[in-house]
Amino acid sequence: MAEPSTRERIKAINRAIVAEEKRLRARHRWLAHQDALGLAAFVGSLLAMTAIAGGYLAGALPWWAPVLLIGLPVSILHELEHDLIHNQYFKGRERIQALMFHVIWWSKLNASPWYRRVVHLRHHRRSGQPDDAEERMIGLGLRPGWFRVLIAIHPIFAYPVLASIKRADPKFHVMWGIRKSAPQFVTFALVLFLQPPLHLLDALAPGWLPAGLVHLLDALMVLWVAPNVIRQGCLALVSSYCHYYGDIPEGDVFYQNQILDHPLLWPMQLYCFNFGSTHIVHHFVVQQPFYLRQMVAEAAHAEMLRQGVRRNDFGVIARANRWGPRAAA
Repeated sequence: MAEPSTRERIKAINRAIVAEEKRLRARHRWLAHQDALGLAAFVGSLLAMTAIAGGYLAGALPWWAPVLLIGLPVSILHELEHDLIHNQYFKGRERIQALMFHVIWWSKLNASPWYRRVVHLRHHRRSGQPDDAEERMIGLGLRPGWFRVLIAIHPIFAYPVLASIKRADPKFHVMWGIRKSAPQFVTFALVLFLQPPLHLLDALAPGWLPAGLVHLLDALMVLWVAPNVIRQGCLALVSSYCHYYGDIPEGDVFYQNQILDHPLLWPMQLYCFNFGSTHIVHHFVVQQPFYLRQMVAEAAHAEMLRQGVRRNDFGVIARANRWGPRAAA
């Protein structure tokens, strides 16, 4: 008996995901209140961040607690930003969406949501191709090594890959995104690169620097930059390694992703809302909010595995995201 085509496999997976969504929506009527759920996740995340920051500033929490904890609610804000890019909340109410975008943008100290909208929507059209700017700027297709880790930390380290993306797509306007994100990028870079040496200088020569400046930089590092280094690094590594690149057919969703849900990945998954497990669901059925993708994941995975989707293919690391054995050029 002939193997089913990827088109037939994709249809079967799509049917399973949509059927599970319909079942869940019929069972849980509260899922119909999508705007309210998005707003609750938004406000709840901000309250959690405020409580953690307040505990640290009041002296009730050691420095490492907010470094490890703040990234968790920010990861939910990242999911909300992604859903807003797909117009999942407050459709037609641009002012509310813009307000949420601005708050999330400063919480993450990352690329402009409006720029992300451009590159993310293109990611869905060009996933795994040389002009898939969104994923390539977080390491897709690179060999494992220090640069792959560094580029995962923040887009400011992605400059070496921009020329390659530009060659693949001469119309790619990366500088627009960088200029748009300059205040956030500069804030991130100043704290990341100034706080450690100034803190060391203050330790070697106490009183030479204004105490207020040292305390401010410490607070910014602990509450803002360091949590986002951890969160963004986990997200970028999980995201880039759940995608395939370079030797996959254009526009064939079946080859674009794998399921990454190995228990060893849970520390990283915590900082990206189980992205490695659920992002593949998003590629098959785009218009679902982040919490619903998590709810349908078990049924979706069962059908994906029946159809031959890969799971926990850690060989993708050595293959630099290639589907087949060919090494990166």
